[in-house]
Amino acid sequence: MAATLELAAGRGKLRYEAAYLGIPHARPLDPMALRFSRKSAGIPILKDGGFPGVILDAMPAGYGADRLNARHARELSALELLELGPPDAVGAIEVCQDIERKLAWRPSSLNELVEHVVELEESAPSSRAIWRLLDDGMTSAGGERPKVTLVHEGRLWLAKLQDRGDVPHLPAREYVVMQMAGELDIRVPQILLERHGGREVFLVARFDRCGDPLQPQRHLFASAHTVLGLEARTAPGDPRRSYLVLADRMRRWIQEAPALQDDLQELWRRMAYNALVGNGDDHPRNHGLIHDGTGWRLSRAFDITPLPKFVRILAMSVAADGSQEGSALNLLASCAHFGVDLNQGVAWLGHAAVHVADHWEQRLRDCGVPAGQTAQFAPAFRLASELAEAPRLLEEIASGIERQVRKRPPHADTR
Repeated sequence: MAATLELAAGRGKLRYEAAYLGIPHARPLDPMALRFSRKSAGIPILKDGGFPGVILDAMPAGYGADRLNARHARELSALELLELGPPDAVGAIEVCQDIERKLAWRPSSLNELVEHVVELEESAPSSRAIWRLLDDGMTSAGGERPKVTLVHEGRLWLAKLQDRGDVPHLPAREYVVMQMAGELDIRVPQILLERHGGREVFLVARFDRCGDPLQPQRHLFASAHTVLGLEARTAPGDPRRSYLVLADRMRRWIQEAPALQDDLQELWRRMAYNALVGNGDDHPRNHGLIHDGTGWRLSRAFDITPLPKFVRILAMSVAADGSQEGSALNLLASCAHFGVDLNQGVAWLGHAAVHVADHWEQRLRDCGVPAGQTAQFAPAFRLASELAEAPRLLEEIASGIERQVRKRPPHADTR
């Protein structure tokens, strides 16, 4: 056991166990908010009902919380959700009194899920296979859509299926944009798209688990929501919900200079890519940091899904003035904040726009999406198409940015 969390009157105290502190190379659960302390008073947690952010990251939410509440026929408390949820949440943290029940949990196999998929009634959504596999969908995996952790080919995967009410071919769309991201110097997990009984099954390798899938080694994880210090109910528009602020926080979490430089530059690419593929669901819980055994790093990218419309506004701000508009001007103007050379930013954004514009439609067709249905997704890729059709535009925007920089007072700082 790493620590004990005490809750009272909406406040919490976290005390690290002496045995855990004595383990060689033991590490804090959160290197900023939960630094090691041997004080008997513990570490005070004054917000979110007394729960540290990294613990809330491990709590069943969205679909998983809904299923647990339905099973118990009432609204469960945060502590009950943590105790009753199975141990398939992101990261290494489990909050419970009955650890043996957690250790006894075993994931199902992909083959078992497929059996339920092919037996579905024609009118049933694919996601109903998850309900039947998991006895009404017990999971701690976050997000609003049904998903399940599975064993396949000796490792753990997260499986996602089409849910009732989803825009058609959501698994295929996520697969295609994740595939293209990996081709554009964005680190993504291993991904697979399979079809069973005419239905799409999208598989994402669990990047927070390694080794034996039945007794995996687990890596600490902190969502960007936690890294940014946001409260559970922080609303869109809060100035802290910002890619630039996240970059500043990463400068405190990531200790190794070369790793920090690489991760900051990749965060800029992810921000720009979200704009190119119309992913307006890039909220702070869809980014995170992971401890790779040597230090904290930007986790692999996940949950990149194009919306079936033109997305001008992202979920986090992309500019120093707080603008959330994912325009070429805002993306390039923010390069310096992420340590990205402006000319390199122009080159990457131009190349990425052409790659996306040239490939998205054919990739969807290759995944089995009928040709007559692919056109409805074109608005998501509008920015990529516009930039691909005007190759000189990015250079002109960059020239304007450079002129503005030269006009700035000598000691002006945009950070």
